[in-house]
Amino acid sequence: MKRTGFRLLSNLLSKPKMVFSPRPLSSIRVPDLNLKLGINFCPNKINSRHFSTEPPQEEEKVAGEPESPVLVEKMEGLHIMTIGINRPDKRNCVNTETAEHLKMAFHEFETDENMYCAVLHGLGGNFCAGYDLEELSELEEDLANKIAEILMDQGPMGPTKMQISKPVIAAVNGFCVAGGLELAIMCDLRVVEDNCKLGFLNRRFGVPLIDGGTVRLPELIGLSKAMDLILTGRLLEPKEALDCGLANRVVSSGT
Repeated sequence: MKRTGFRLLSNLLSKPKMVFSPRPLSSIRVPDLNLKLGINFCPNKINSRHFSTEPPQEEEKVAGEPESPVLVEKMEGLHIMTIGINRPDKRNCVNTETAEHLKMAFHEFETDENMYCAVLHGLGGNFCAGYDLEELSELEEDLANKIAEILMDQGPMGPTKMQISKPVIAAVNGFCVAGGLELAIMCDLRVVEDNCKLGFLNRRFGVPLIDGGTVRLPELIGLSKAMDLILTGRLLEPKEALDCGLANRVVSSGT
């Protein structure tokens, strides 16, 4: 039987046209091995419906289908939910739609009894660069009403005024400033990459802190340090953030 197999392989290698010819499969003749191998093999009945000589291609996204601004993933075995802000071209700035998706994601986390912990993170190299000021600039005439509507319903960033009973961890990378830092201090723990920039830059643009930053920051690092960051609007390096208690851990980039 081994000799038959070697002889068959030798014949195939010596006549490559039998393998690589574009002829249909039904025209290829296979030696009669039915008796020796004890199998019923019929080349005329091969199902070639899924046969292709082309390499497998990745599935393409449907053209024009918008990608969600917030991506949620549940790790059922670990009981962890990850919530990712997905606006990398805007450094993950939060607009009205994103804020609503964030609020729904945290509501789902809070009500899912199988999820014990959540991790909030940003996709594309940044955690969050605050609220999308471009959206506000397009509301010149109705700006006051829009802000009032947001404040009566929720904070501009989405979930910052929710009462969440389970632990939330902020995985901070890149820029975490203004409203993005308010999202981070909303969380129970902050794990910060060593290349990120943190700070309340609101005063530079005349934007108030209205998502709990003025309340939570003094509780975390003390009133004096909080006043320093809010009034100067300066950026904070990860080491200083760790030393003053704003960060719980500093890790290498990409970990």
